[in-house]
Amino acid sequence: MTSVFVRIEWKLKGGFANAESREPMTESPPNSRMIDLYAVRIPMRSGLPPCLYIPIAARNLNAIETYVGKILSQLAPNSRNKALLVEAHRPEEPDLRLAIWNLPEATILHRPRQVWVHVDFHSYRPAYMRAFPDVPLTDLVLDHILNRRVARLKGFEYLRIVPIAKGPNSSHGALSEDWAVEYHSSPEMRAKNGASLALVQYADLADITKMLNRKGGGSLMDEVNEAQKLVRPPAEPG
Repeated sequence: MTSVFVRIEWKLKGGFANAESREPMTESPPNSRMIDLYAVRIPMRSGLPPCLYIPIAARNLNAIETYVGKILSQLAPNSRNKALLVEAHRPEEPDLRLAIWNLPEATILHRPRQVWVHVDFHSYRPAYMRAFPDVPLTDLVLDHILNRRVARLKGFEYLRIVPIAKGPNSSHGALSEDWAVEYHSSPEMRAKNGASLALVQYADLADITKMLNRKGGGSLMDEVNEAQKLVRPPAEPG
């Protein structure tokens, strides 16, 4: 796993990237799904290893099939390609030194079957219940991890949705999402997003904290800072 991480970092520093090309730049670890190397800056800024590269948004259906998984079925029969059940490609093997993999909530991160919806689709609950009829949704909301307005500004048509508690959902909302919309609405970011070659967006640490049903509020994002302990390997003795 470490060697994959090193190769990704090398390519981002000028190895294989070609800003003039719209061809996908990928890394395909043995027996694992392909990694969109144009999209790894976000998780790398959070210090996340490849086993925590979790797709939360996709440019289009082809991006889902390439970097997320196989589309198994339609979940909104009257709205084709608006809600999809996806069988995820095998992720990178987990680094079991990380405390995050000891949490029961971490099973949601790389769930083998996932629900993806179009950015303009709203009927999340019926679609999710069609995919997972045995999952109790009482007191839970179905959340698109990436804000829909931000997704549109960045050119992503599809978002992954997951069930989370109302408290964590609210604590990650309003203020930070409004800031993100304002930031990506600026002329500079519109130009950068328009030129981006990334076909998916991977979760950052704040996104993962949200998926784990942990609050992210507070002026210093205390819960997110605390979550850093979950994704750092223990210090080597000596």
